[in-house]
Amino acid sequence: MSHNPIPSTYRDTARPTTYSVKSDCTVQEFFERQMKGKSRTAQRQLLSKGAVRIGRRQLRRLDELILAGSTITIEPRPEPQFIMPQGLTIVYEDDWLIVVNKEAGLLTIATDNEKEHTAFAYLSAYVKFYDRNAKIFIVHRIDRWTSGLLIFAKDETVQSILRTNWDQMVLSRRYVAVVEGRMETTEGTVATWIDENPKTTKMFVSRPGTGKRAVTHYRLLDEVPGLSLIELELETGRKNQIRVHMRHIGHTVVGDQKYGSRLDPIGRLCLHARQIEFEHPTTGQIMYFDTPVPPDFAKLFRRNNTQYKTTKP
Repeated sequence: MSHNPIPSTYRDTARPTTYSVKSDCTVQEFFERQMKGKSRTAQRQLLSKGAVRIGRRQLRRLDELILAGSTITIEPRPEPQFIMPQGLTIVYEDDWLIVVNKEAGLLTIATDNEKEHTAFAYLSAYVKFYDRNAKIFIVHRIDRWTSGLLIFAKDETVQSILRTNWDQMVLSRRYVAVVEGRMETTEGTVATWIDENPKTTKMFVSRPGTGKRAVTHYRLLDEVPGLSLIELELETGRKNQIRVHMRHIGHTVVGDQKYGSRLDPIGRLCLHARQIEFEHPTTGQIMYFDTPVPPDFAKLFRRNNTQYKTTKP
């Protein structure tokens, strides 16, 4: 961590002050090292005013993680901020990547019928708001009606590293789903081969040795008559893997009309990308992110969504 001192006239100056972070730390640890003369209240005021940021991301909490190599800027007069359109929330951002939580109904990338209202378009507008030359790069995607966590790269090198080494760098990916019927076992594994019908673009369980091998692990979280709430961990990441596997074992994901669901209690596919853990492509730091079970899922089981804890690896 650099030792660039905070100017004594900090509150009166409009000049931003930058710091190069030499080792991983929390915002609180950063303040303790760089702002020893300021009270905890003054530190929190800086955060609440949006005066502390990494790149364009404003830091808001003392427990937020700052990775080595990041540049911290303290801006006494914060510049105008981009307002993210509804449906997308930035969970984490640094100089190399952005992790977001996408709502159901929002596309990851453009299709022939929809170009503008996508996670990719929103994030492209976000980075260009601050730097017209900035770009966003797709790393992976989830279905339009699946909600949850997505990773985007901020340059082509990071994108290439993550895509090329995805199976090695992604340590775990967990989803949560509401499925039809009562599970026969509280946990299990579905291992098949999956292929795609070129005419319908639907995936299906194929003969061994054809298509691609797919493995999904599941664990029962809750149940009510006719419905089960399950957590799923992907060992492989094939197109529509969870949806195809759940239909294969007789427990179609609720709201999944494409794969034969007869139920639609909340008007959406009941599948959510809940958790991801991966090796940071630049720093090597192990990054872990999780989200709660969506409230509309939990209400089907008469529970509060915070009652369902993620099983951290």
